[in-house]
Amino acid sequence: MKVYLKDIKERFPEFEIRNYDEDAYFTGFCYDSRDVNEGDLYIPIVGERFDGHEFVISALENGCAISLCENSKVSFSEGANRPVILVDSIEEGLMKVLNYSIGYIKKPVVGITGSTGKSTTRRMIVHIVKNHLNVLSSSKYNTVWGNAKLLGQYANEDAVILECGMDRVGEISWHVNSVDPDIGVLLNVCDVHGEKVGGIENIFKEKKDLADYMERTGKPLVLNIDDARLKHIAGNYNKNAQLITYGKNPDAMFILSDILVDHQGTHFKFRYYDDNVVSVDLGIYGEGFVYDAMAAIIVANELGVSIDDCVKNLRDYENQDGRFQVLEYENLVIINDGYNANPVSMRMALETFSNLYLKNSYTIAILGDMRELGDVSDERHKEIADYVKRCDFNEVYSLGQLWKEFDIGEKIGSADEVAALLNAKLQGLKGRKVAILLKGSHIHGLYQVPDFLKKLGVI
Repeated sequence: MKVYLKDIKERFPEFEIRNYDEDAYFTGFCYDSRDVNEGDLYIPIVGERFDGHEFVISALENGCAISLCENSKVSFSEGANRPVILVDSIEEGLMKVLNYSIGYIKKPVVGITGSTGKSTTRRMIVHIVKNHLNVLSSSKYNTVWGNAKLLGQYANEDAVILECGMDRVGEISWHVNSVDPDIGVLLNVCDVHGEKVGGIENIFKEKKDLADYMERTGKPLVLNIDDARLKHIAGNYNKNAQLITYGKNPDAMFILSDILVDHQGTHFKFRYYDDNVVSVDLGIYGEGFVYDAMAAIIVANELGVSIDDCVKNLRDYENQDGRFQVLEYENLVIINDGYNANPVSMRMALETFSNLYLKNSYTIAILGDMRELGDVSDERHKEIADYVKRCDFNEVYSLGQLWKEFDIGEKIGSADEVAALLNAKLQGLKGRKVAILLKGSHIHGLYQVPDFLKKLGVI
């Protein structure tokens, strides 16, 4: 990538440019003044508790060739000796500059969004296609500015796979108009980030912005129509647009069936083009992963990988740490699902754990509460609490204030205390088969408990 300032000036005459130099250019993007590659364009991100404009000068001194800057904050760029592009807002400025800058990328860009499963689906796609194509992707980024940094590293790969995250109004629209996906994936809609967006219907509107963009541009959209809200999108989609649907729904183009979770993993079948039935075996656990896998197979197939190769390549896919990761130690099994939690993933974790271990093990569930659910938080926590009580685990412990009204097990304060508790408990359970579930929002740090237990010499 080499984007000349003179071309930016010609393309966007509305931008005022301080310290203009027609020979200046940038070769990538950065948003942290401490993490600069020589020649980057600096993006001063504005957050709730920080303002990247405070670091415009240091970013330029550290090697950035050019910086963006909002007109209202131009004082932060006083004294700069390199070009500064003044924009009405960083959001709009970055969208225009990024979209223009990646115009030379002619290979497919995949944009994935949904309330849950984005990271898993992205990793599954990469796991499949890396055996057949050179692919650019990263687990580090799901924001516009993060994906800008990633796209700036493009080096003629055959495909780019991006997660498009959202935690505020307008972010998905900003995302798709910035990165211009060639294939869109819309996984599901549930109560995640409802606190910031304002409830499930607003979450749906935000996620739908991806579908609207794909419909408007005529590019393929991969859509889960087992989700009632997403089914509504399918029912009203332009018949001439490229829509690829999947789910148990018999109207889907890829119809899921025979889903089974056992100690060997997760198994399912799908039917497509009427008579083609394919069996899939995953070495990971949970019905929700079936939907991620189906979306990944469809996308990889769109990228040119045969269905047979997609299925074969997925057999040895392994979960990320903290996402229903099965850790086995003699008579002890720890399910580390503590990376994050929402009502959908919490229910799936509890169901899968119950089905696999309730009959043959002493079961201990450690559950952190679920954050950022907004007005439905009490209702969703009560639903999960009621389900937990029906599961008949031997012991249940809870972290977080959001469980306080629902009498869900003994209260515990932190991941450190969880490790200390389990250390003592396991001493008294020696010789018995024990299964432990760790599940909760990232803030509780439950994903760290296995490492704490290793340090204590328990495992």
